[in-house]
Amino acid sequence: MGMKTTFICPYCFEKHKLSEVQFRCTNKRCKDFDDVEMTKYENGNLKMPKQGKKTFAVPTKNAFSVPQSAKCPECGNTTYKHICPSCHNELPESTLTGKDMIISVVGSRATGKSHFVGVIIKELRDRVSVSFGGSLEGFADSYQRWQTNFGNSLYDNNMKLELTQSSVQNVDNGAYRPLIFKLKLKHKTLFKESIESFTFVFFDTAGEDLNDEDTMSTVNKYICKSAGIVFLLDPMQIPAVANQLDESTVKRAAAIDYRSVAKADDIMTRVSNLIRNDRKLSDTTKIDIPVAAVFSKFDVIVPIVPSDCTVLNPSPHCSEKHFDMSDWHNVNSEILALLHEWDADAFISQLETNYSNFSYFAASALGLNNNPDQSGKIERPRPHRIEDPFLWILKENGVIKGK
Repeated sequence: MGMKTTFICPYCFEKHKLSEVQFRCTNKRCKDFDDVEMTKYENGNLKMPKQGKKTFAVPTKNAFSVPQSAKCPECGNTTYKHICPSCHNELPESTLTGKDMIISVVGSRATGKSHFVGVIIKELRDRVSVSFGGSLEGFADSYQRWQTNFGNSLYDNNMKLELTQSSVQNVDNGAYRPLIFKLKLKHKTLFKESIESFTFVFFDTAGEDLNDEDTMSTVNKYICKSAGIVFLLDPMQIPAVANQLDESTVKRAAAIDYRSVAKADDIMTRVSNLIRNDRKLSDTTKIDIPVAAVFSKFDVIVPIVPSDCTVLNPSPHCSEKHFDMSDWHNVNSEILALLHEWDADAFISQLETNYSNFSYFAASALGLNNNPDQSGKIERPRPHRIEDPFLWILKENGVIKGK
């Protein structure tokens, strides 16, 4: 790992030099100032800016480190709170010292992104990070927001989630505030054991925010800075699949009629254009961000999947405590074969022509035999293979090893 001189803010996704980090005074008695940056970030009214304690920069000669603390020029109090110069949100320590891992979850409307994000966070915290010898903790209010937006419905009230509102329609839905988690992993070398820290940013975007590139460039700036993209494909939105299942099953699994949503290959094109523009890449240069193309709602299509498929078995990676390469290889080829069989070739060729590194997966956030009933009731989620795409992205980023 080289020395770090820059960081990406996990809130506004702007890239900065470490030497540009600012501080915010934490003394309650210090007076309040207009905070224009924070007001802009929260889409507030600039004529009536939000109030906040003094923010200030500290001159530093060292490009590789940030001072731990600084004295407020207003009241002289010592503060330890680091903030982003662009949006004035507090920065986790792992952003300044560890690796930034922005994992984007994209897909068209009603592909199950919210269920995926809601369940994967619970699984990573309770099971996955533990089996890989680490821990996952929320930063600031992320865990409470996870509980409010996901946990209450899925785990306490056993109800499926409502469709995420577009951040364009509803500025106050908090969707522009990503969920930020710190993953700490033990890292053994020959002579010592150290702890590596990673900042994970999850962003649940409404499907229609991907419908036009102008919105995308503001709301979804984070996609361009991703360490990996989880691209969810709803099998209900593939005609050849929907036609093989009975109508009530499809209705319960798909919140909207698949004919009315943007097609997966259109969204793939938009995401690719966005990254190319951001990175100033030519049309023919492939993008090197690892893309996990994931069949969501896998539970619904189990009846039409050949019964000898590996993907029907539980995921082996956590119990083996490493990424099982042969299992991954089997699943990737099985899903690719199914996509070909279901005439999803347009999507496949989009992936192959735009990305140099991609893999196919299937997952069910709610679990096998847990399709919501007519009233939206579910049993407690018991996810099937939801960690696979995530662990693959970690492996591609050198965080865990494959065997």
